[in-house]
Amino acid sequence: MTAPQPPAAPSPRTAAAGRRYYVVARDAPPAGHDTLDAAIAAARRHGEGTDIVDTLARPYHPMVQRIVNGEATYLEFGAWPTLDTPSLNLIEAVKKGCPSIVSAFLAKGADVNARDPRGGTALMWAVARCVPENVRLLIAAGADPNARDQNGMTALKLAHAKDLPNVAALLLQAGAGE
Repeated sequence: MTAPQPPAAPSPRTAAAGRRYYVVARDAPPAGHDTLDAAIAAARRHGEGTDIVDTLARPYHPMVQRIVNGEATYLEFGAWPTLDTPSLNLIEAVKKGCPSIVSAFLAKGADVNARDPRGGTALMWAVARCVPENVRLLIAAGADPNARDQNGMTALKLAHAKDLPNVAALLLQAGAGE
């Protein structure tokens, strides 16, 4: 089975903010749906490798399904208490390491520059988790590449510390300062 291509960056004009289910396909921006049946039907139209993200899944239950052989199949990405931590949902999505989850929460309207209790941003977490596609998605959505946490750490410093030259190049291209 070949790995699916990373999802397209969400477009605020085409995304349906506030919906529960988001279909993340290679050939279109993420689209929100109110029911799982509608999301599965839309995902099937996009074909193999299309993901359906339940942005309100109950904690510790699966939140991503992928179309495999025409059927929606759960992936091993569990949910967190999304209703209890709306300001941290994007950071939690990034921590999962799944670009489809990140795309869904961006499409839903998550604050791309929200901070965790220590001042860390989703972009910093994307670098920490070593997922370049999430770094690309966050930059495309307007993440501040120069944000600092409470200790002065930036995404670029973190990329250098983790020896991630390709990620550092993405950050520099986005305007990160040395």
